[in-house]
Amino acid sequence: MGILRKHTGIAARRVFATYLLAISFSMFVLLVIALAIDLASHLDDVRAKADDTGASTSALLLPYMGYRAADIITRLLPMACLIGGLIAELLRRQRLEDVILDAAGASPSITLGALLAVGLVTGIAQTALEGSIRPHAVANQVKLGLGSYAERFKSGETAPVWFLDGNRAMQAKVYRADAPELRDVRLYEGLTESSLTSITHATRAIPVEGNQMWRLEGIVRWQIKDGYPQSPERLAQMDIAFPLTSAHVQYHGVLGFYLPYERLQELSSIAASHRSPDAETAIVRRYAAFFLPGIFALLGASLARVSQRGRVLAPFRLLMLGTMGYLSLVSVKVFWALGEFGEVGPIATSVIPLAIALGVSILLQLIASGYVVLRRPEA
Repeated sequence: MGILRKHTGIAARRVFATYLLAISFSMFVLLVIALAIDLASHLDDVRAKADDTGASTSALLLPYMGYRAADIITRLLPMACLIGGLIAELLRRQRLEDVILDAAGASPSITLGALLAVGLVTGIAQTALEGSIRPHAVANQVKLGLGSYAERFKSGETAPVWFLDGNRAMQAKVYRADAPELRDVRLYEGLTESSLTSITHATRAIPVEGNQMWRLEGIVRWQIKDGYPQSPERLAQMDIAFPLTSAHVQYHGVLGFYLPYERLQELSSIAASHRSPDAETAIVRRYAAFFLPGIFALLGASLARVSQRGRVLAPFRLLMLGTMGYLSLVSVKVFWALGEFGEVGPIATSVIPLAIALGVSILLQLIASGYVVLRRPEA
């Protein structure tokens, strides 16, 4: 009971409030800057769409800003935690809060407990943003028809793309919509043979019930013998198995972290040789999102603790440490990108950069507390 009271008392609540307010202010500043940059690029598009649809500019601008804000906060909350943790700790040291707490016999666990509570709050927020709020906001922005997402992820027909499956290859135009389909389909079989065994052309392919089953319609099929195509065979329709789901077509070209969880599960459920690494990375990333802001808040606070010489702020040391913190944050994005392209496994992609940032934070805390002493080399 005494431990609980100590970590929920006035001092602990003050430390918690200092960190949370610094993070909130940092997030607000980053959000305002990012929205200003975004609006500078797309405000004319909003006005043009308002003129075309007869709606008022504000009726389009307000929801657009809301959807963009959800995406921006998801991206920048870890950075806000890093900056906010740094600012909060510098303010606390300027006010000599640690000296006062030490003089009162308080344990350093009060500060660490407050940081843990901040990590819990921001972790819940980051998890909700990554898992549901941002996918919902991006989908609604696409429906609104404004911004870069609307241009990149809009419904419609794409240029021809290739899909591979063992000794088969399919070329088709992807029609992204709520009822997705493949158009102008060409299926080549026998890639591993000395010559192709068949070529099938279909006007379209639609998903049917079953495990990755597709129905080809308007078919012309050529069997190939001894390297020569035979007389074409015309069929009204034909069902084939191919390792694609309707989600692959509906969200073709859309990275996994923009998608709702159910669709991610569908994308990552097919055979190992045809899995989508970006979808698998996005699933693991959403579990790791809970720890992400808290670790970087701790890193920011740890950087601040070793940024001073005695009680005097060392600007160049602070600049160097701040750069190190920023590079740690960038490394998270780099590992995510490697996971999305299948260069690193999804678990390693999410765990390694967080483990590095946490290890650096612990080392800096030990240095600041005097448990680890860095000695300069003697001349």
